[in-house]
Order: sequence, then structure tokens, then C-alpha cells
Amino acid sequence: MNVASRLRKLQDGLDRNGLDAVLYGLGANFQYFTGLQIRWKRMEEPDEPGCLLLVARGQEPQVMLHVSYAGLAAACDLSVDFFGSRAELPGMLRRSLRGRRVGTSRAAAGYLQELVGEARRGAACVDAERLGEEIRVQKDEDEVALLRRVVALTDRVMEKVVGEIRPGVTQNELQALIRKTGLDLGAQDVSFEPAALFVKSGGDPTPDPFVYPKDQGLVPGTSVAFDFGFVAGGYCSDFGRSFYCGPAPAHIAGAYRALHEAQCELVGRMKPGRMKLNEMFGVLEAAMDRLGYGDRLRARLKDGTLGHQIGVDLHENPWIRPDSDVPLQPGMVMAIEPKAWFPGEYYLRVEDVVLVGEEGAAFLTGSSREVFELPG
Repeated sequence: MNVASRLRKLQDGLDRNGLDAVLYGLGANFQYFTGLQIRWKRMEEPDEPGCLLLVARGQEPQVMLHVSYAGLAAACDLSVDFFGSRAELPGMLRRSLRGRRVGTSRAAAGYLQELVGEARRGAACVDAERLGEEIRVQKDEDEVALLRRVVALTDRVMEKVVGEIRPGVTQNELQALIRKTGLDLGAQDVSFEPAALFVKSGGDPTPDPFVYPKDQGLVPGTSVAFDFGFVAGGYCSDFGRSFYCGPAPAHIAGAYRALHEAQCELVGRMKPGRMKLNEMFGVLEAAMDRLGYGDRLRARLKDGTLGHQIGVDLHENPWIRPDSDVPLQPGMVMAIEPKAWFPGEYYLRVEDVVLVGEEGAAFLTGSSREVFELPG
């Protein structure tokens, strides 16, 4: 892991953005720029400082860890200082913080701004989360290897769980099984809470498709949509497949085939420098229209958002949506998640992790596209 190279890019970013320093709290940017894999909850804001990274112009990067993390210092190639309480931090920051324009993490902006204000009177704080995110967009070989590992683990979880999808099992039971299976296989954590979503065919159309009671057993004639991911080696997965309990009516089986065919067509057409993120939904939508299910896609993805980048964080910028005019670039890794919804009939989803290479894109996800109907 070339932390020094990453930090050089961050220093260059300070100059381009007119910043004197950046201060990152525990989260994706802290992990990426220090190489320290300290457990943090994706999609949750930290409520107090425990780990800080200060990168200031003309100064060596400074890592500040609470004494409870002292055992991790050996794993860090950067200078590490320890603190026992929050009260020590302003003084520690003051030693390296020379300028007055400081970028901070978005999630921890509240307490970071307080610390900067105490360390440097008159300093102005701005959101610098995106600065780190921009550097993280293109994954290097080591990162791709870690993403392959966590995606392969996720595929194995699906293989093991699919045999448990039978009449009588509940959504709660399947979700608990997903979590346990992933941790048993070596995951550090789930990247978000697993979802197993039942929709009974022939029910009343509802604005919210997920009205099937979580503790009620599965019955034939029900679609089952999975959405789950794990953290391994500090990197995240995000995955989806769907199944049907019992023989599936033709229009439901067709919808699932269409999702997969459209997904494969899209990935086959993704070329770096020749497609932008905001063009991806249109490619998939056209394929779904040709296959006869475009309206079912639009019913669930009304705003045209098709997915997101993924890496040390679950949801990374730029997202795959209409306002993202970023061209595809080699090293991008994204979670592409089309969904089809017919109120009262089914809710189906497919989600794959995809790597953009020098010539085109390829699936990192290897889970079967053939299995849909399960014994009812």
C-alpha cells in the first residue's frame, strides 16, 4: 500500500484548492491516507475524535490516535502522536497548523471545526471530503485485489444462503444467516445491514413494496430480493440477487432475465473515455425497453440513479446518476444496481461490482445468473 504516493496527491490537492491543511477524522479518507484499518461504521457519523490525520503544507503528515489505539502504531508508516483526552488535541494541532484555511471531513465536521477553532483562532474550515474522494476514484492494483477478495467472499455467502430459501423461512432469519455466514467466512463486518425482501405476487399494490411482515414465513408465489455486503481487508462489497419461491409466472421470470441481460449489455459497452456516468442509465433503460420491461425499471429508479463507486467506503463519489458527467476511467470500481418493480407482483434487483479496465469493463461479481426459481 503506497501511502506516500497517496499523500503526495493530497498535498497537490491542497495547492489546487487553496487550502493550508486538511484534517480528517475516522472514516474512509483517514483509512485511505494512513493505511490504518481501524473499525468504523459506514453510513454513521463519529460523535467524538478518536483518530485524526492532519496534512498541512510544508509539514510532515501527523496522525493522532487515542491511547486506546496504541497497539496500531506499528502498522503506520507515518508519525503518530497519542492523546488521552480531547483537551490535548488543540495543542497537538497547533504545532503543525500554520495556515488559516483548513479542510475537514464531512461526517465529523462539527467537532473538527471546534478543534481547529481552538487550535488556530480565526481559522476558516471548509468541507474537504471530496478532495480525498477524488483521489480515491481510481483504484490501484492492491485495492482491486482487496475488492476481488471481498466480492468473492460475498459470492460465497450467496451460494450458501440460497439453499435456505424455502417455505417457512422469514426475512429476519435470512438476514441473520447472511450476517453469520459472512463473518464465519472471514469478513470483518457487514458494510450495511443485510436485506432479504419478500413481495407476494397477487397482493394489493402499495407505494411501499416491502409490506410483507419480517417475522412471517415465506410462502410460494413470493419474490425474494437480496441486498447485502461485507467488509474484508478494509474494503467493501455491495451485492444483489433475486429469487422466486415456486414456479414463476412468465412475466416475472422475464423481468428477471431482462435485468440480467440489460446489466450484461451495459457492462459490455462500458469503455473508458467513451462513456460518461450519466449515460449509463440510458443504455440500460434502452435495453430494458427492448426486452419489454422498461416501465418496471423506471417504476423503481425514477430519478435515473443506477449505483455508485465503491472501495474503502460503501458509497463513494461520483454516483451513477444524471448529474454525474464524469467519464469512465480505468481503475473505477462501481456497484451497478438495476431494479424492477411491479406493485403487488414483484420486486426484483440485481447488483454487481464492476471494474473499469484500460479497454473495457468486467464483472468482479461471479454469482450465478441462472438460478431464479426455487422449490415452493
